[in-house]
Amino acid sequence: MDDSQILLELLHEDALIEHGDDYGRPFVKLAEPDVLGSVAVVRNIPEDAVVIKTDQFPAPLQFFKGSKNENKRADFMIISPSKKVVLYIELKAGKKESSFVEKQLKGAACVFAYCKEVGQRFWGRCEFLEGYEHRFVGIVNTSIDLQPSRQQKNQGAVHDTPQNFLKLSSPNHLQFRKLAAL
Repeated sequence: MDDSQILLELLHEDALIEHGDDYGRPFVKLAEPDVLGSVAVVRNIPEDAVVIKTDQFPAPLQFFKGSKNENKRADFMIISPSKKVVLYIELKAGKKESSFVEKQLKGAACVFAYCKEVGQRFWGRCEFLEGYEHRFVGIVNTSIDLQPSRQQKNQGAVHDTPQNFLKLSSPNHLQFRKLAAL
């Protein structure tokens, strides 16, 4: 049983996003229902990718105090076992402080770690979700559809920490390989 199969057994279908197909090229449409027009399409995703609405994971408000925003999480995770990469993606309509997006990305990484532990312990697979590269992406101004995506922060650097996340100014023309730095 591979990582994708375990994730599909582990996660509730309401937390998953299905792939679309555009003339044989798989894509995923990421949308924030609470924010009108907040949509990003990631094209050419791997066939085995599992796309998760990370904010479906209930905020542990009754457990954590939230003094460091540890109960926040980014909107989406895209996990590809064949590429051994996980993308954490936060969509923002309008300007937000980078530190707030950073905290949401950190929270999504905690959701990944939790899924990893559950899979390893309950499925008995100590290698479940091991060896993955982590990529952090913040997409701002998602409701404004005027210009192609531009990288605004972290040019040339790999966005492998929440503090060094890839900041894009619009959701247009997103390619999985570029977001994953492959």
